[in-house]
Amino acid sequence: MKQKFILIALLLLGGVSLANAQYVNQKRISELDTDYIRVWSDSGPLLSSKITVRIDYGQEGRVPQISDDRRRPISFNGMIAVLNLLSKEGFELIQVVRDSKDEVEIFYLKRKSNATPYLGDIGKNNP
Repeated sequence: MKQKFILIALLLLGGVSLANAQYVNQKRISELDTDYIRVWSDSGPLLSSKITVRIDYGQEGRVPQISDDRRRPISFNGMIAVLNLLSKEGFELIQVVRDSKDEVEIFYLKRKSNATPYLGDIGKNNP
């Protein structure tokens, strides 16, 4: 009985550790090939105090939300939670601007100088 409990606990912990990857446009945030990003919040799920967040890093098309590995938008308790997440991914806050027209706060972040930028396919053998 004790062994089954330990096995279930280990499986749950393993599943939780795999479920914490955040994506933008099907790319991990840590793998964005950019030094600067712009972040702002949308209202979250209906009848919820949580928010969803969009990140503009210079990509084409619609500005995507932060999502999980299943492409579902992730809800946050507030912008501080988002800033803490992005800090762990190698970014630092440089400026906050309030857009008076849309009444939205826009957060500008820069990749930390000591963070290693994602190099993509550089260094791989290209035919």
